[in-house]
Amino acid sequence: MAVKFRKTVWSMHKWLSYFVFLQIFLWVLGGIFFATVPFKSLVKGGDFVAPPAAAELPANWQQGAQGLPPLHSLSAVASAQGVLMHAQYAEGDSWMQADGRPAPHATEAQIADFARQLYIGPDAPVTVRWLAEPESRLLGLVDETGGRAGLWLAEFDGVRLYFGPMGNYRLVRSDYWVWYDALWRLHIMDYGEGEDFNNTLLRVFAWLAFVFVLTGLVLSFFALRRTLAKGF
Repeated sequence: MAVKFRKTVWSMHKWLSYFVFLQIFLWVLGGIFFATVPFKSLVKGGDFVAPPAAAELPANWQQGAQGLPPLHSLSAVASAQGVLMHAQYAEGDSWMQADGRPAPHATEAQIADFARQLYIGPDAPVTVRWLAEPESRLLGLVDETGGRAGLWLAEFDGVRLYFGPMGNYRLVRSDYWVWYDALWRLHIMDYGEGEDFNNTLLRVFAWLAFVFVLTGLVLSFFALRRTLAKGF
């Protein structure tokens, strides 16, 4: 009876290993990465970029805001063109220069200069291009901008700064962030949004991994008992 039970456990353990080995490896690999790579400085880009300081509305901002629909908010934003005013209202939003004139789109040269001001990483040349479509990385697993397009991209060596059309700073991404995001998605087995860490696939594999470990413990118990029976 014990022999038959041991064979059954061994068979379960073997077949479960085929299903869960790769995922367990990814769980461990992700855990090592999460535990060893500094999050704020490298993953979040604290060592690579100093976000622009908060801007203040120009002294004549009321004159510049005349003629606008009822405002929800009006804020000053540091940009590649200098300080701009961003007005938000029910019908949409608009960007204005300090004198109230509509702000033009930032130029490639302006983005390059602004990116150099914000970048604090190791010396590296910068390349600037306009993103008309979202871009994915690592075989399509990672989307740095969350599906957003119509952005300026200023890229240094493995570090990417994104700016809005007017030159307002949006976010920083690096190769560390890409690997973190990819391993996180693999870790929680949510390959779409990367946010559902209670999905069905993860629960199924978690239970399979538990049974895999449990059968391994049972087999270890039988092996230890045989060893003790034979003597050291």
